[in-house]
Amino acid sequence: MTLMRAHAARALERLAGAEVDAGEWRAVARFVTGLFLLLTAYYILKVIREPLILATEGAVSRSYARAVQAALLMAVVPLYSALANRIAPSALVQYVFLFFVACLLVFCGLGRAGMHIGFAFFVWLGIFSTMSIAQFWSLGNDLLSEAEGERLFPLIAIGGTLGAFAGAQIAAQGIAALGPYRLMLLAALCIGGCMACTASGARAWRARREGSATGGLPAAAQRSRLVHDPRGGFTLLLRDRYLLLISCAVLLVNVVNTTGDYMLAELVSREAAAVTAGMVDAEQARRAYIGHFYGMFQTAISVLTALAQMLLVARLLRWAGLERALFVLPAIVLLGYGAVALLPLLGLLAAVKATENSTEYSLQNTLQQALFLPTSRETKYKAKAAIDTFVVRAGDVGSAALVYLGTQFALGVRGFAVANLCIGALWVLLVVRLARRHRELSAHHAGRAGEGTAPAC
Repeated sequence: MTLMRAHAARALERLAGAEVDAGEWRAVARFVTGLFLLLTAYYILKVIREPLILATEGAVSRSYARAVQAALLMAVVPLYSALANRIAPSALVQYVFLFFVACLLVFCGLGRAGMHIGFAFFVWLGIFSTMSIAQFWSLGNDLLSEAEGERLFPLIAIGGTLGAFAGAQIAAQGIAALGPYRLMLLAALCIGGCMACTASGARAWRARREGSATGGLPAAAQRSRLVHDPRGGFTLLLRDRYLLLISCAVLLVNVVNTTGDYMLAELVSREAAAVTAGMVDAEQARRAYIGHFYGMFQTAISVLTALAQMLLVARLLRWAGLERALFVLPAIVLLGYGAVALLPLLGLLAAVKATENSTEYSLQNTLQQALFLPTSRETKYKAKAAIDTFVVRAGDVGSAALVYLGTQFALGVRGFAVANLCIGALWVLLVVRLARRHRELSAHHAGRAGEGTAPAC
């Protein structure tokens, strides 16, 4: 059994292109398992949220819920920051996860009591997805040195890729038999398992660190090396052109993606209504149809994302470079929504969305992280946090505004596809400037590398 585990570990190591020391495997395995369970839970919930909101409140409410998420995050993020100043990070991670488990139990109870929870659950899940995954990676950053993180994060991330696939399949195959509320309980168990794995992994990593004289700097020492800047993330963001370009790009990514989600939800709702018309329990049948569709849809995205991340992203970056690779997703948006504008069919839009989402989750996310490499340490911690939370949800707000205006003027799916085409054209122009600025900043950073400091961008 030990030999089999060793072979499996080495195969996973080769797949990720990571180098793992013998003493690290115990902690790494727990982190891989923890992220697997967390993403399994999230994708189960991501699938079941669709029938809960679409079967009772429609696709428009789905878009409005994203705007409510953004408004709540403006209060949640400062509250979390205040708690982080008073509670040890490893303990805070566990408290946050425990809070989310309690919320799931409440939603399950309310849903079983017959209350319509679709809108509230959709809003909650958006906050859960933002905070829980960030918590996991924050703990990893706190425990591992920079060199260790660069070696091991690609390997740990495979747990998330596999968890996304598992969660989507569990929900797709089980929603008809188990229903959304039993699946909520299953997701709560997965989050509890993630809590146990991350706590155990953290203990194993600290034990290894304490037993090694050359294990690298402890987390406290690394934090002491940070150059403290009194300016907050938003101030850093607003006073730097490069960061503003990144923010605008992130904003447009989310406007296009979320508007595409609305278009898909609208077509799925229509198809579900047509297929289940005249059935005895039409609402239950619509929920099952929508749940199965989104389960298979998320599974397809998970498979494409995994293949792209493991087989294409690194090769594309080596062949084309970061600046050219920035144009890949805008090109997919222009071609895909151009086709949908001509033929607004469910199958075509689903294929476009699967390609768009998998490219965003693999290539675009990798590029988005790499864009911060030539920036200062304050930027990587503070401004990046502002972009990853508020700006992302601001894109959802922009999409909600677009959906509101579009429904007022009865644009329809074809009209929203044309709107995404226009945004895609603007995105290309923005990427031209962003790529040029990144090239200049990278050259400047390379020139300053010998000084041991990153330039202010």
